[in-house]
Amino acid sequence: MMLVMPVKSAAFSAPSAAAWCAVNSLSEGHLMQLWRWNGANDSFTTLVPVNDADLLSGVFTADGTSKTWGARPRVKPAVEKDPKKQLPLGDLSFIMGASVVLNDKAYAALGDLLRPFGEFLELDLVDAAGLAGGDQRLHFYNVTRMITCIDVTRSEMDGKKVIKPAFLPDAVPDEATIFKDPLRKKADIYLNGAARDALVQRMEKAGLRGSTLRQIG
Repeated sequence: MMLVMPVKSAAFSAPSAAAWCAVNSLSEGHLMQLWRWNGANDSFTTLVPVNDADLLSGVFTADGTSKTWGARPRVKPAVEKDPKKQLPLGDLSFIMGASVVLNDKAYAALGDLLRPFGEFLELDLVDAAGLAGGDQRLHFYNVTRMITCIDVTRSEMDGKKVIKPAFLPDAVPDEATIFKDPLRKKADIYLNGAARDALVQRMEKAGLRGSTLRQIG
């Protein structure tokens, strides 16, 4: 059973307490349900590159286009200097921008749901700190489905930059869809209501931890 809570975000931080919220974005009489999906979660540590050059050279930039890697990049969990402040590594993690990194458990549970809307690239996790149970293969999810759905006439803008998006009615299909808008392609991954429901159901069933769903609109 899903736990419905009157909050603005849903953080998948524990298998028995996965919470989600429903948000109705009313646009010109059309009921639109959209969520932003982020790999980051305040209860879990993030991933960082082993080689800083990978970050600076845009290896992990996800802008809605297909990516290829000549060699698998290496990443590691971010480690706190104070062990008492150390957070665990989730099954779904953040490294940068609009992407989500999955471990094998998450990939097995979500891969077929996510793949129609993007691609997976493999990473090597170097787990010297022992936060993930040892070195292992990870899966970088790069969303490539693009839908122009941001209404710039109603969005909060800073010049040509969209700060707080408003959305066009009927721009997003009713069937489960995970996508980006060209105007925020490096910042946001969006899910419609059907995709959100499917994602939450699978995460709860598999007991996955990490990532955050937040209402938009």
